Amino acid sequence: MRAARSRWRKRQDWLKRNLHLLGKIVFLDETGLSTKMARLRGRSAKGQRLVAPIPHGHWKTMTFIAGLRHDGMTAPWVLDGQMDGPAFVTYIKTQLAPTLKKGDVVVMDNLPVHKVAAAKWTCNGFVPVTALHYPTFASNASGLMPPR
Repeated sequence: MRAARSRWRKRQDWLKRNLHLLGKIVFLDETGLSTKMARLRGRSAKGQRLVAPIPHGHWKTMTFIAGLRHDGMTAPWVLDGQMDGPAFVTYIKTQLAPTLKKGDVVVMDNLPVHKVAAAKWTCNGFVPVTALHYPTFASNASGLMPPR
């Protein structure tokens, strides 16, 4: 992990020296939402019935993924369900690849889906770009959070 953090810091230093390349970096991230996160129990006044709407029996999961460049968001996509390898490859082919140019660098987190799909991505050569993963505990390596 120490070596990965060291490489990441070297990349940050390199970027500071080459700010003209900032426009070539795309950070990928996703977030999910589940209606199953609704509370199933609650409290009410003694002798009163608790009435609160929840999506009874219609549990649903959605995923939102997008790329972030220095000048805005690119390739936003909403998936009805959880992100998995085939869905991520579909996202790359249909949404992300058309927005990339030769020489772009795509940085993503260490989600196992990203690692599998990134291997397919580079093997299939959708677009000649570089795919990088954050080092483990990247928030600590970035300097945003003090090390413990």
